[in-house]
Amino acid sequence: MDINKFQEKLAEICKLGEENGKALKPEQIKECFGDMDLDKSQLIKILQYLKLQGISIEGAEALQKPADPETPGTEETQKKVPLTAEEEEYLREYLENLEEQKKVLRSTEELFGLLNQGDALAAAELSQKYLPRAAQMAAELNCEEIFLADLIQEANVSLLMALDEENDHKDEKWLLGRIRAGILRAIEEQTQKKFEDDYLVAKVEKLEAAVRELTEDDEDEKSKFSVEELAIILDMDVEEIRDVLRLTGDDK
Repeated sequence: MDINKFQEKLAEICKLGEENGKALKPEQIKECFGDMDLDKSQLIKILQYLKLQGISIEGAEALQKPADPETPGTEETQKKVPLTAEEEEYLREYLENLEEQKKVLRSTEELFGLLNQGDALAAAELSQKYLPRAAQMAAELNCEEIFLADLIQEANVSLLMALDEENDHKDEKWLLGRIRAGILRAIEEQTQKKFEDDYLVAKVEKLEAAVRELTEDDEDEKSKFSVEELAIILDMDVEEIRDVLRLTGDDK
């Protein structure tokens, strides 16, 4: 993908959104990026970025709304990434270690009944009982954005937080739904962070390329452009350029 062209298109659609009162229609986005042959995941990331800018898109709620973890088949919409050999080995050892520590004697039904009565020991037993299931769910939803070990940790946190929630109707279906929701939320947050990081990297590359192009034929110190001048030439905010220069170490 042509990064410079993508940056131009993104700036163009943001400007259009501002002009339209912080609102866009799906066809406007498709028209803007139509010649870039973007796939659905890339379009969704664009929608997420626009949302961060405070720009709403008509009909985009369904695309950006997290899948209902308790609805059968919703996990199929998440891109499944096969585990590497190292991840499979990690998962196997992790589950074996949990099995060695497992000391749950009471039935699931009894434990949930006690949990709904506020029994803290039941919550502890249930957490131990469902740690393996949480790890398996994390493996099933494995993605490129998060290491499997970190995703399992997110699943464990979701498990513990769910058991600590105030709810008088807790059962297995509810608990598994809360774990899945936590995993999907972690994936969504990490995906968004990666998109923002990639966007920042693209900005750095654009600025570095532009500065090289403007100065490559002239080594005279007096001819160097100031930050304010670069902002005008590159149509970027002064503070934005300063932030990028700090990242590259060229702000001295």
